[in-house]
Amino acid sequence: MFFIDDQYYSKQDIEKQFELFARINVLSDCSKKRIGVCTKNTFEALSLCLYIKERGGSVVPIHAATPRDGAIRIAHKSSCHVLIYDTLQTPVLMINDQDDEQGVLVQMSSGTTGEPKCLERSWEDIQEEIEYYNTSLPVEKGTVPIIACPTSHSYGLISGVLTSLERDTAPIILSNLNPKYVLKKLEEAPNHLLYASPAFLHTLRMLSPKNFSFHYVMTSGMLISARDLDEIKSKSKRVLQQYGCSEAGCIALNPDVQHPNEMGFSLRHFKVEAGLDKDHPKEVILHGKRKAIHTNDIGYFNDSGSLCLLGRKDDMINVAGLNVYPQEVEEVILKAPNIQEAIAYKKPDAYAGERVCVQFVASSFVEESQLRKWCVEQLAPHQVPVEYIQVEKIPTLPNGKVSRKLVGEMMG
Repeated sequence: MFFIDDQYYSKQDIEKQFELFARINVLSDCSKKRIGVCTKNTFEALSLCLYIKERGGSVVPIHAATPRDGAIRIAHKSSCHVLIYDTLQTPVLMINDQDDEQGVLVQMSSGTTGEPKCLERSWEDIQEEIEYYNTSLPVEKGTVPIIACPTSHSYGLISGVLTSLERDTAPIILSNLNPKYVLKKLEEAPNHLLYASPAFLHTLRMLSPKNFSFHYVMTSGMLISARDLDEIKSKSKRVLQQYGCSEAGCIALNPDVQHPNEMGFSLRHFKVEAGLDKDHPKEVILHGKRKAIHTNDIGYFNDSGSLCLLGRKDDMINVAGLNVYPQEVEEVILKAPNIQEAIAYKKPDAYAGERVCVQFVASSFVEESQLRKWCVEQLAPHQVPVEYIQVEKIPTLPNGKVSRKLVGEMMG
């Protein structure tokens, strides 16, 4: 079935765990019930998700590091009947008299653009995504998925674990995310497909030995910078990228990334609407069997038919009627000497409506005048930031993502 760190769990191990769950009152009849799962025991959490799914129940996976009060709040917000927190012996019972009509996977949106929302997808829809995903995934038989991201999120759970099990391939799920340990596991499985975030890929590359090389790398969640992509590509056989959202799952996959904004080709369980070219971008809208999903992302299709993203609709900066996409500004700043991280965001301006501002992290002190000169030489006038702030760390949300809205609000 799967490995968790160094321990292998067989189908028989899963069946024994299912028998244990069936003897617990709140789990014995979980059909149409909604159950929150928050436990540091990764095997118990995963097998419980599989058990509830098989029995037609609904699962709310909650990150294992969530404090008890936080997990209870999420369980209430997502209308759980029961919360399994840390141990099976002391389930937290919730007040909910209404059963689900069908089993669903419930996830919380990232909260990047506002208050996190409770999002539901049926197991039937997820199975369709899995089938299209596996059809589009360009890896050879025997490639070992190594999942170095939370399985409480759809990237790790669906794209990583469930698609692997459907392919009858045993994934390696890493609960120990110490970079040195992860690199050791990658060396033990040289024909790997690594699932990780752009930030963690950067860390692994920085700490990897000179002669180390990745096999296949999958990235998702945030756009990887052009600099990081080039550096990871130099140490990898191939870099892949997937794009999606909590409401729809993965909807596009790029089998060989050449530029960070290339999300790849539609998996076909959703019809993807976007701009026809870079000069005419539009909001990416997903058309499914039952509804249309507005992603709030701005994108277009390139000449090859790949979906390309320019950024979030809310993050776009309107300078005197001209659109500025923050990623384009960040890419230029990241190429400047000593710059390690950068985030561009907007602030109100009495004359232009909005102006571009930037925070950056550098290995040494950087003169604002030098960075401004660098930007003036490489950006259009309306793209040049008016404010440059050097910081030790760029603030992030609890899920590790950067919120330009949050940074802008913090800076007044």
